[in-house]
Amino acid sequence: MRIWQAIVAALLILSAGLGLLIMSGNARDLMAPGLQAELDVQDFPLPPDMGVDPTRVADFMAQELQQRLESDVAIRLMLNENLVDKVKNIVLPRLMSVVAVQAMMHEIPELSELLDLGTFRRTVSGTVSSRDEAADVALTVPGALLATVDGDRVTIARTSTGMRALELGDMAPGQSHYIVLWLDESATDADLGRSILLGAAAGERGRVLLWGERGWFGADVEALRWGGWVIGGVLAAVFVFGLASLILPFLNRRHARHTGPNMQATFRS
Repeated sequence: MRIWQAIVAALLILSAGLGLLIMSGNARDLMAPGLQAELDVQDFPLPPDMGVDPTRVADFMAQELQQRLESDVAIRLMLNENLVDKVKNIVLPRLMSVVAVQAMMHEIPELSELLDLGTFRRTVSGTVSSRDEAADVALTVPGALLATVDGDRVTIARTSTGMRALELGDMAPGQSHYIVLWLDESATDADLGRSILLGAAAGERGRVLLWGERGWFGADVEALRWGGWVIGGVLAAVFVFGLASLILPFLNRRHARHTGPNMQATFRS
């Protein structure tokens, strides 16, 4: 067997073996860094007209206050009719304008979340784990509006470059966090596989494993389960072929060494 044939067969065996490990899900820990995130991406569809319309809220509140102003006997007795008309026609429309109501709603956290509900387009959820001690761990996620860490609501931070980031703080060895993020419209156009980055202090870079993202070569294997078996079968065949191409020449040479002396002894006799 020639040297180049042995090299080609060895490369086929290594590449096929690595491919089989990847297809079986056992290559996740190969050369894995100390900091790693395993995340799932899902669409977040909403029913039509879902959310809170500040215009409808402002109109409803203005009309409701006007009706109460007209029907409240105590107010009408304390204020003259001219003043009541001014409050009804001038003061209330200005206080209950769309801009004023929207600003007030954004100042209330629960109502602010309802206003943002209509802008949610995707969710990213999963675990962030650290094998070693890490300081100032952060995950950059484009279009992140809302986030929870281990079930608790946290604030989305802004980096110096304007990127939205989830700050996880210091992590002890073996510690992990379960995170959920809700993303806006900009996340549908972004390549999340390249945009979501994980890092820590002192320039430590982590690895992000993402499931559910579309548009990359081989993404259909996740949806077409039989495709994985086809690819796995091809890799297994290449693995067996490469292994056989290495072993058979040695077996033939060994067989020839053993049969050679026996043949010579037979001819002498």
